[in-house]
Amino acid sequence: MTDDHRRGQVAAEPAGCPKTMWDGPYSYRCGLGAASGVCARHGRFRHETPAQADPDRPCPHTDMHLDADVQRLTASEDDDTVVAYIVELQVRCTAEGCNERFRWSGVPAGLRPDRPACSPDEFVLHAPIRPATADPDFGLGIPGFAIQYRGGQG
Repeated sequence: MTDDHRRGQVAAEPAGCPKTMWDGPYSYRCGLGAASGVCARHGRFRHETPAQADPDRPCPHTDMHLDADVQRLTASEDDDTVVAYIVELQVRCTAEGCNERFRWSGVPAGLRPDRPACSPDEFVLHAPIRPATADPDFGLGIPGFAIQYRGGQG
């Protein structure tokens, strides 16, 4: 690190694509498309914090962006045999000044190998998938969890 970096006099370069890439057991940040905001592998990305929705001026949400990412689940860190695949989906309005995130309705919270579930904040849908040639029980041996809400007791 140079003295200019320590004093904060060097302008920070755009960070590039935030997606995580995997090379066997090692992960690294993709980082492509820093200048344009568009990654050749993953498409458009945004680093800014989404603006809060203004209830006095509702957005018609005419321009939407779907972010999809497939996770390969392996047997262990030492064994790179793929035992399951999970697709993660997020939806956001990309209209000027909106950037509102959408929640998944009617989906239980958790991470299940046998059916879709969403993150506890309801912004990410986790859905198990399998290759068309795989056995119907492919991926069912992985552990999962579910979150249950019990309100109004007491």
